Parts: sequence; structure tokens; C-alpha cells
Amino acid sequence: MGRIWLCEEETAKRPFLLEEEGRRLYSFEELCYYLYQNTGVLEESFFNEKLCQWLEEELGLAALASSLRRGIEQERSGCWCMEQILQAGGYYGSAELENALLTAKHMEDKTPLDREKLRGDRLLKAEKYRDAVSEYRKAIAHAGPEDGDGNIIGRIWHNMGTAYARQMLFAQAAECYGMAYEIGKEEASKGARLLALASKDGQAIRTAPGRLSDTLRELGMLKQSGNRSGYERLLETTLQELRAAYRKSE
Repeated sequence: MGRIWLCEEETAKRPFLLEEEGRRLYSFEELCYYLYQNTGVLEESFFNEKLCQWLEEELGLAALASSLRRGIEQERSGCWCMEQILQAGGYYGSAELENALLTAKHMEDKTPLDREKLRGDRLLKAEKYRDAVSEYRKAIAHAGPEDGDGNIIGRIWHNMGTAYARQMLFAQAAECYGMAYEIGKEEASKGARLLALASKDGQAIRTAPGRLSDTLRELGMLKQSGNRSGYERLLETTLQELRAAYRKSE
């Protein structure tokens, strides 16, 4: 069974509003839980004067707020700020805290484009597909001339296609996979695009081995496990069936 936290600290009369998510935090316990669960997603800008004021004025945590202010003025990292809050809460064990901080540090060492892709990837893995699409689109919109690595941009388009496919939005998935192949020239993107195009009215063509999203998931698992022969065999079999089925559906 999971742990149950009893909110024993002060409860805020005015909650801390997470504007992008439309969520409200009313207690220090809720803040700690939110930080821990979103370690790999939070921007450094989350730790700001607005948060310090809320901790001080609503929760009575003046010492913690003062410490965070000094750290922000000294341009301490978001990882440092998170550590101060989680340590003050004491709700997580040393191993849990260490893992959370390692994740945060790992994100800080990445480029902005890498960080946005990783946030999207974590949302995709957590099956939060709409949020993943939003994060991937944000990453593409923010990509500039200095982000000339077509490989990462191609992977972002590919993963966004997978997020759409998992929602059975196959037209959007095909468009994303097409962009991914155009940029990265990866055969996996080419095959995934054909799989998406072969779906009709949100239903995978019956000759395909299972629904599109299940096939994509199986291909991803084979590739991740290093089973290249199995991956190529399933991909080729699927493509052969879909080529024939797609020609009939035109």
C-alpha cells in the first residue's frame, strides 16, 4: 500500500496557483508532493519570489522563504531550491531524495531543447499523451538556428507522432512521423508513418497485427531491448500487410 500523508502543517487561505496546469496547492505537504512527482518536468523559473511570498505569508515558513530568497539572489540552481524544500519537509527518505535530486541535476545539465524533449518523453511514458504533445510542440517552437541537430528535432517529431497514435489520432500521427522522416531519415519514422496512414476512421485496418498503437508499442519495446532482428522482422511483416491493405483502401 502507498503512504498516507496527514496534512498537519498550516493550510493556506490563498492557494499557490499553478497557472499552466490550473492546479492549486494549499499546504506544504502538497508542495513537497508536487515537487517530488514533477522533478523531471519543472522549470527553474518555478522557484521565484511568488513562491517565497506564499511560503512566508500563507504557511508561516519565514525561515525557509528567506533561505530560498538568498539562494535565488545568489543564482542558485532550481535543484538547490528543490533540495531546500524537500529537506525541510522531511517526507522522503534519503534514497528517495537523492534520486529526485539526481533527476533534477540531470535535467539542468541538458540544453533547453533537450530538457523540453525529456519532459515530453516522461509525459509520454506516463501515458499523459496530450501533455506530451504540448511539451513536444513547445520544444519545436523554441528550437532555433543553434539547435541544428536534425536528429533530436526528428526524434521530437517522431515521439509526438507516437503520442498522437496512442490517442488514436492517426492523421496527426502520420503528419508528425512524416516530418520526423523528412528531418532525420530514420526508417522507423517512415514505417510508423505508413502504419498511421493505413488506419482509417480511427480504426487500424484489420489485416494489421493488432491496433496501430499496440504495434507501435511492440516495435518500440523490441528496439529498446536491442532485439534488432525481431524489430526488423515485425516491421517488414507489418509493412507488407499494410501496403496491400492501404492500396485496397485508396
